[in-house]
Amino acid sequence: MPRTLVTPDEAVGVDQLYARAEQELARGDTKRAAEDFERVARSAVDEPLAPRAWLRASEAREQLGERSAAIARLEQLVRRHSDHPLAGEALVRLIRLYAYLENWQRAGWAASRLLPIVDELSPIDQVVVYGGKGLALVFAGDPDAAEYFVEKGRNVVDSYQLDRAGRLPRDLAQLYFALGEIRRARAERIDFVPPPPSFPVALEQRCQLLLDAQSAYSDAMRAYDAHWSTMAGYRVGELYQSLHDDLTSLPPPPTADTPQRRLLFEGAMRLRYAVLLEKARAMLDHTLAMAERTDERSRWVERTRAARAHIDRSIARESSVIDSLPFSRDELQSALNQLSERAQK
Repeated sequence: MPRTLVTPDEAVGVDQLYARAEQELARGDTKRAAEDFERVARSAVDEPLAPRAWLRASEAREQLGERSAAIARLEQLVRRHSDHPLAGEALVRLIRLYAYLENWQRAGWAASRLLPIVDELSPIDQVVVYGGKGLALVFAGDPDAAEYFVEKGRNVVDSYQLDRAGRLPRDLAQLYFALGEIRRARAERIDFVPPPPSFPVALEQRCQLLLDAQSAYSDAMRAYDAHWSTMAGYRVGELYQSLHDDLTSLPPPPTADTPQRRLLFEGAMRLRYAVLLEKARAMLDHTLAMAERTDERSRWVERTRAARAHIDRSIARESSVIDSLPFSRDELQSALNQLSERAQK
């Protein structure tokens, strides 16, 4: 006989309770629906309804913005019903939620559970799996291993033309963000202190990787997901600021053999690379405007505001230092032109 749940207020069969929870969810009574789905799942542990009840409870909790609670319900499904067909769907959802909460290690764990059967999944779910694994590896400090899985995901995108012109499916955002992170990590491996044997070549490589990373982050933004777009915008601003900081830390060349020449070199470098701070500020402004427009409130918004304030201080400081030097801006520009001519020769 169907199990009946008895409380001080009612006696109801699990089938009836599940049907009621579905009705509650449909009419927007999400909290009550979540609670009823959870009652079904906990009471009908060995019954066919339990896995779907855990899944629906997770969906309701996510709609309420309770992502940690949504994860806990999915983990129950995977742990108690690992052989059920819905376990695969639960793992895909877990990857999305873990990635949103930046629990990269667990996103990689869930992706690893699905890799043996990844070809049986839908194309979008395959992208989620490969993106989750790539994110886990790049944040573990292994961008080279991450690239293998990100490229697998990009092959799926190309095969099914998932990135046609216009707005991208939301799940592509994390794949392209992972690609941006790989390129960002490689760009920041190129250091300028001490100066590399061929500085122009190293600078060109660093700038190319920066542009490649920016392209990947821009693709993530095409999914029009406010959270991933904020993360991507912040990263682009960070790339330009990091490059500026590294370049303005360069020691003077041997030819700058007097205090005046060293000051001239410093001023010329600051004038030349100030544009990088302007680019960083423009991207952060764009990101904050988007976050305000979409009512995005994640901690990445706060990071972006803090980075924007830091950029303002950096720009003011750079301008103050340049103005305090015993050279006009025209003189500094002339020194820059001479440096460029020497580099070309």
